Amino acid sequence: MPVITQNTTQLDLTAEQLRELLYQMHLIRIFEETAFEQYAAGKVHGTMHLYSGEEAVAVGAIAALRPDDLIASTHRGHGHAIAKGQDVREMMAELLGKETGVCLGRGGSMHMADLALGSLGANGIVAGGIPLAVGAGLSMKLQHRPTVVLSFFGDGAANAANFHESLNMAAIWQLPVVFICENNQYAMSMPVKQAVSVPRISDRAGAYGIPGETLDGMDVLAVYRAVRRAVERARQGNGPSLLELVTYRYKGHSKSDRQVYRPKEEVKAWQDKDPIPRYQQWLIEQGYLTEADGQAIRAQAESAVEQAVAFAEAGPEPSPANLLDFVYFAEPEVQARPGQVLPAWIKNTFGPATPINPPAGQREVSYAEALREAMALALEHDPRVMMIGEDIGVYGGAFGVTQGLIDRFGPERIRDTPISENCIAGTAIGAGMTGMRAIAEMQFMDFVTLAMEQIVLQGAKIRFMFGGKAHVSMVMRLPAGSGTGAAAQHSETLEAWFVNVPGLKVVMPSTPYEAKGLLLAALADNNPIMFVENKLLYKIKGPVPEQPYLVPLGQADIKRRGRDLTIVATGIMVWRALEAAEQLAREGLEAEVIDPRTLKPYDEKTLVESVKRTGRLMVVHEAPLIGGFGGEIAAMVAQSEAFAYLEAPIVRLGGADVPVPYNRTLEQAMVPQVGDIAAAARKLVKYQI
Repeated sequence: MPVITQNTTQLDLTAEQLRELLYQMHLIRIFEETAFEQYAAGKVHGTMHLYSGEEAVAVGAIAALRPDDLIASTHRGHGHAIAKGQDVREMMAELLGKETGVCLGRGGSMHMADLALGSLGANGIVAGGIPLAVGAGLSMKLQHRPTVVLSFFGDGAANAANFHESLNMAAIWQLPVVFICENNQYAMSMPVKQAVSVPRISDRAGAYGIPGETLDGMDVLAVYRAVRRAVERARQGNGPSLLELVTYRYKGHSKSDRQVYRPKEEVKAWQDKDPIPRYQQWLIEQGYLTEADGQAIRAQAESAVEQAVAFAEAGPEPSPANLLDFVYFAEPEVQARPGQVLPAWIKNTFGPATPINPPAGQREVSYAEALREAMALALEHDPRVMMIGEDIGVYGGAFGVTQGLIDRFGPERIRDTPISENCIAGTAIGAGMTGMRAIAEMQFMDFVTLAMEQIVLQGAKIRFMFGGKAHVSMVMRLPAGSGTGAAAQHSETLEAWFVNVPGLKVVMPSTPYEAKGLLLAALADNNPIMFVENKLLYKIKGPVPEQPYLVPLGQADIKRRGRDLTIVATGIMVWRALEAAEQLAREGLEAEVIDPRTLKPYDEKTLVESVKRTGRLMVVHEAPLIGGFGGEIAAMVAQSEAFAYLEAPIVRLGGADVPVPYNRTLEQAMVPQVGDIAAAARKLVKYQI
């Protein structure tokens, strides 16, 4: 594969800086060799992906940055972390799973991160960090910060959808991102020549209208010069570049790799191009260094790593008592007293006197209008709020919910995107972890399946993996549900999937009042939130205050008081349960209807107290019954003090185990209707244990 070798005779680096590059490469190499020894000694849990041989890429590239510039790394990320300034003592402690590790022992080898240093973290998912880098680049642009993001990834990642979606997104928006492909010849065992259809990975840059170069990744100065040019181009507002840096990993893909796919002669040929002695010899020839100086620099690196091992071994193990720390960003508790003013942590978001659970008043607006008002208020009061999604601008999204917002707030903050769901999610997550408050819209909840990698493997886990050193301020709006004749691929209700993912919060408002108040609460929260909006509710009207207000997450609402049974319903089923309750009341049966409003966290206390009063429980949701959220409520009540008060078995109603049909009659038959709820309630009330 042909490469471009840079002229290294004219440099803007001082002699001290040139020697520092050598020290960093030695430090990375020795750290990796020592990490290998620690693994062999049984002190490292899990696996590692060593960077030995590729040191020139990380050191040369990051030397071209300013301290406040950002990087997004890969599963082979130790070198990037060290070059960005992470403490090797804390890194070694992380490998040993210690509380003193850079991620407090929660992340391990593949998740080294420290946002204070501008590191958005290493990433265990191939190509997983690329959309996050796009989000960070968008965040920097919207904040008018002259900051550049380097996105590191391997040759294997260049074949992933994330690569193509991200390069396109960064190119059309001219984002300050430099994409750096570390072509180390193999994606695990797959040779790059068998996996890539073009002579050079950098050739793919032309498809996105951005510069692309292939360079010698074993030459630290060639790397530095190329990255510096690309960084300055990005910093001047000229958009992204793609650099392919041809390099080689001396070790296998991971610790379990037997390396049967590459001949020893090939490894030896690349080792003869070793970037460390090659660069040291250049320093000596140019008069920057003597042989003795080179030995002293290596000895300094060896000493630093020895101290790192001692520090790591002396560190304490994390306590199981703290197992649940850092899963969620902990907000100060908001009490549910009507008229209460928001505490200081949220005042700057929606104004100085935003009430909690105020009276609904007399003004009526639709569910969709209430959502639009919430987004407009957030955009007006907080410059960090931005929106991203398909057709959300002039078209207003698939259901017109965002109609008119682009006219008020402009295309910079209301961003229409290509059809790139996973990159939409990753961009929102990357922006939400670098200072913005991102609202992402999926046209239909079904399409979130195309974005599960970024939502579940990135957004939900970032805070915990990084030991609490990051958080993701992101709300993903999800139009869900059947009843529109859209058939199997546009009608799903998938909230139970996300309830099962630690790190996510799940919100499901059923009225216009709650749509506005819960969305404002979600936008004030510093956790990734899945905001589920039933499509049939968009036109329903109800009383909604005009001013901003908050409906706190985690608080259920008793929609109707009753004595004979408790019906817990979500989304559109709240309305059907209320209609069924009116029918039952005419028969002398009084059902209490409770809307959890948020499914994670949910309000156990209110549900338990209701069941203790009524002695009977029915749970109703639109999603399929099997594995649905109703099972969680039933199990919780069965394990609570309310169990002793039950006078009949718990009843669950949910969707049939079938994709949503197109035919109107079949579509209605597959989900609970008013008559189904009423019939099940009558049967439940008559049942006696």
